[in-house]
Amino acid sequence: MHVPPMDWMVKAIRIPSLTYEGNEEIVRFLTPLLDDCGLKVREQRIQEDGQTFINVIAFSHTPDSPNLLAFHTHLDTVSFGEKLDWTKTGGDPFKLTRVRDRLYGLGSADVKLDFLCKIWAAKQARPWNRPIALIGSYGEERGLIGAQKLLEAHQVRPQYTLVGEPSELSLVFAHKGHMVYTLRLPLAPSAQVPRERSWKGKAAHSSTPHLGINALIKGLTDIFKRGLGILSLDAGTDTNRIPDRCTAMVVESQTPATVALFHLFNYFEELNHEFKKRRDNRFNPASSTLSPNRAETRDGALYLSFDVRGLPDLDLYRLQKKIEAQVKEWGFGTENVSIDAPLKGRRDSPFMRLASQSLKTAGQKKIVKATKASSTEAALYQQHGSEAIVFGPGVSTGNVHRPNEYNSLSQIKIATRFYSEMMRSRPGSEQDH
Repeated sequence: MHVPPMDWMVKAIRIPSLTYEGNEEIVRFLTPLLDDCGLKVREQRIQEDGQTFINVIAFSHTPDSPNLLAFHTHLDTVSFGEKLDWTKTGGDPFKLTRVRDRLYGLGSADVKLDFLCKIWAAKQARPWNRPIALIGSYGEERGLIGAQKLLEAHQVRPQYTLVGEPSELSLVFAHKGHMVYTLRLPLAPSAQVPRERSWKGKAAHSSTPHLGINALIKGLTDIFKRGLGILSLDAGTDTNRIPDRCTAMVVESQTPATVALFHLFNYFEELNHEFKKRRDNRFNPASSTLSPNRAETRDGALYLSFDVRGLPDLDLYRLQKKIEAQVKEWGFGTENVSIDAPLKGRRDSPFMRLASQSLKTAGQKKIVKATKASSTEAALYQQHGSEAIVFGPGVSTGNVHRPNEYNSLSQIKIATRFYSEMMRSRPGSEQDH
């Protein structure tokens, strides 16, 4: 059998592993599968606000073995949005549903089934010809947190790393950087009688904002045109997902919040206009992008999160300082900022040549070397001295971070074979290709 057992895949999707919730249940499911491969399993446990998050690491040898090849997959998912929008799974995002070659369900492409491919490959490829490590991390969807904790603690030191993300079986050697910025704006009370307004959009991954309809922008544009005052504003569920719903409590007269947000969103438009002047056609979109993705009203303040997907040559730290100085003028404070580096790999490296040959042997007729608009843990591994490639079964663009996410059984089959081929490769074979 060239794909993971169907009951594995059904169970993995059935277990919720939302990025802001603890992930003990999914780790408890995966640990016996890793044990059964003959791998030595370790855990890195992190406590956050009373919840337990776990990085699971399974080794064939030791964490610092020479020529160690790591296979990294994040186990968390974004939130599912509205269950009714999951029409392919009967309104249940956690129900793996097969329709011909497609497997629908939250995490099917991004990216839980990929980890099962790696476990099944490890089981089939024994005895391995080189040291390997299978790593499942938490918190990727909120800033690569799990991978950062893992590498900062020197839990693993691979020479080479394959990072799982849906790439349609392309070998990704470069991707954009990522900044997530959360602002805080105090809200003033009003004596006017408020009323609720709501707007609907279309979800998409924030690395491809043009594929969605941003309900937050839609709502604020309507408010600005009508001259309404904002008392509260709520939109989106994740900082890396185009919001598909927005709700506001408004009054007939403008409030200070309306004025501040009007200036802020005009500024966002100016930044996106500037970004479009610098293009790199290796990427899609070809320019850097900014999108507001989440708004939450609590404790008398509005918390608004936006992200920037920067081309590799965009200095996100410099941009952060520029934005921080500007938004202060409109009453916004900086609540939180996280910045993830871009991946700057080579399309012709020995490791890439080995991966290309292994993928060809696995049955992929056309070998595509590509770039990616979103950020991944690959850049973190690169910063820690490991050459990294992003690879995985499934479609990313227009598929992940929205209802009816799906993967392809035929791609899962080739990906599993590819991982087996990489595990069978001998140390030093990178230089032979």
